[in-house]
Amino acid sequence: MKLSIITLTYNHLDYTKKFIESLAKYTKEYELIIVDNGSTDGTREYLKSLHNVKLIFNDENMGFSKGNNQGIEIAEGEFIGFLNNDILLYPDWFEEIERVFTNEPKAAFVSPRHVNPHYDDTNEYKYLNFYKNIYGCDYEKSFDECVFSCVITKKKVLDDIGVFDEYYTPAFFEDNDIKYRAILADYDVYVANTVCFYHFGSITSVEHNENFHKNREYYIQKCPFGEYLSITGRERDIYKRITEDFRRFPLKQIYSLFIIIRKIRNRINKIKKKVLK
Repeated sequence: MKLSIITLTYNHLDYTKKFIESLAKYTKEYELIIVDNGSTDGTREYLKSLHNVKLIFNDENMGFSKGNNQGIEIAEGEFIGFLNNDILLYPDWFEEIERVFTNEPKAAFVSPRHVNPHYDDTNEYKYLNFYKNIYGCDYEKSFDECVFSCVITKKKVLDDIGVFDEYYTPAFFEDNDIKYRAILADYDVYVANTVCFYHFGSITSVEHNENFHKNREYYIQKCPFGEYLSITGRERDIYKRITEDFRRFPLKQIYSLFIIIRKIRNRINKIKKKVLK
């Protein structure tokens, strides 16, 4: 089996049906693994009616990282795709992604261009022509534009860098975490300019916004400067060097000294104000 598709579901049956129809229409050969995180709207009954689908049913919402890790454990493909249930695909989407992997041996994650109805008011053909004309290439390195609502990796990449960090449960920043880990392991991440997918947008994750700040803090602690850098080309080496220097740097001691200096400065300013009066 060349391609394993892992998709998580948590209610929103109408979107899931449209996604599965799109996947079947525009994907030639694949195994589909669906991990349901406790749906209660008829999704489970629908999934049981499907043929040739590997199903994992969780009694509660285990989140994005845990659910995908469960899927990875039973995936048999050389390529592994993480695809949301609220997306629609277009012709030749996987063939174009596979071409990037063929041309770039160090590719870790590749995604199509992302059409979002919240801010994109053009059709997919104009959309792709825009990127091809702007960048003049079929694909490019891009940390930000390689999005995990539709992304492909290789099993050997995950064997090398590890799977999703489940601390980020239920959602947010787990994708940035694994992309940075890939880059630190000397891989690259790409976006294809020749194919796109349509994303209805955060249908499930919007329900978990309370975890955003907690996960963001953890991500910053784990990946210093991570949220400020979009890594392309030589920035990878800069990031690695900064990270290594940062971890050796006596930050706590410097910060403590800064606090002392600031207190002294504030005290001096108060004294000056009294003198001027």
